[in-house]
Amino acid sequence: MTTHPSAIVEAARLWATRVADPAFDDWDGLTEWLKTSPAHLAAYEAAVETNEWATGILADDNPEIAPGA
Repeated sequence: MTTHPSAIVEAARLWATRVADPAFDDWDGLTEWLKTSPAHLAAYEAAVETNEWATGILADDNPEIAPGA
């Protein structure tokens, strides 16, 4: 069974958000999900980078945002 790419991206976003929570404790679940497919790891890494970028922007008092963005 093939999982639609958008479902993988959404699952990766959810995992990245959950892992960012200090109370997160489902490391076995994350590990199993990551081992299921190389696409999962790539999507998860992209989601973590996006979360880090967004957190940085939200923490910055004067974020530099491109005009028209």
